[in-house]
Amino acid sequence: MIRKITQEDREKIKDILIETNNFNQNEIDIAMELIDIFMKFPDQKDYNIYIDEAEDKSINGYICYGPRPLTKGTFDLYWIAVNPKAQSRGIGSGLIKFMESKLSEINCNLILIETSGKPSYEKERKFYEKNKYEKVTEIKDFYDKGDSLVIYSKYLN
Repeated sequence: MIRKITQEDREKIKDILIETNNFNQNEIDIAMELIDIFMKFPDQKDYNIYIDEAEDKSINGYICYGPRPLTKGTFDLYWIAVNPKAQSRGIGSGLIKFMESKLSEINCNLILIETSGKPSYEKERKFYEKNKYEKVTEIKDFYDKGDSLVIYSKYLN
């Protein structure tokens, strides 16, 4: 079941971010900051955060997306993470499809995803491509020497 996150989900999401073993501490801190903003300011419009909840009430994964500032109809996928125990079962693709469905309802035109070009992110880049996102650019040494910024996009309309 996909639903909006609640305060009780916060630490479970943090555990998933740690257990994926793909995010550094700064990245985890930023992800948690967005969750805290979402929780503290329920009327804010910058972040939408949903979880995929298993029957046993554990969290299979989560997604965070929001409108790109200064644009009309363009949204960013900020975070998506799947519990390592639930990977390779379509959870991530289900969350992507859920987001796309929600965004189609409000006439979103374009979704952008920014990710790392490091070899350790190859699996994530293939995931985006599998979900029909197109690599539109790569900026070498963006995050650090040897760590490019890779941007994917998908038009909904």
